[in-house]
Amino acid sequence: MTNPYENRNSQIMKLGDWLRMNGVPAVRFAESVGTTPATISRVVNGQVVPRRALMAAIIEATDRQVTAGDLVGIGLTSGERDRGGKA
Repeated sequence: MTNPYENRNSQIMKLGDWLRMNGVPAVRFAESVGTTPATISRVVNGQVVPRRALMAAIIEATDRQVTAGDLVGIGLTSGERDRGGKA
């Protein structure tokens, strides 16, 4: 059965990975999406799921390379979700 929330052939693009791959400091990214570096840190570490407006800003700022599914952990196994997306 196909999961309708899967994206990019089930490849997850975690926000932390996107920041590293693009050389974007969390502080600068936080400013660009209208939040604090602490909030971005909590999103990156899987401690919080961003609210709708912040999620939309993150998706836009990453040119849709990070999706809503990536931010909420859809497509991860339950064990990976428990470890903040780390396999």
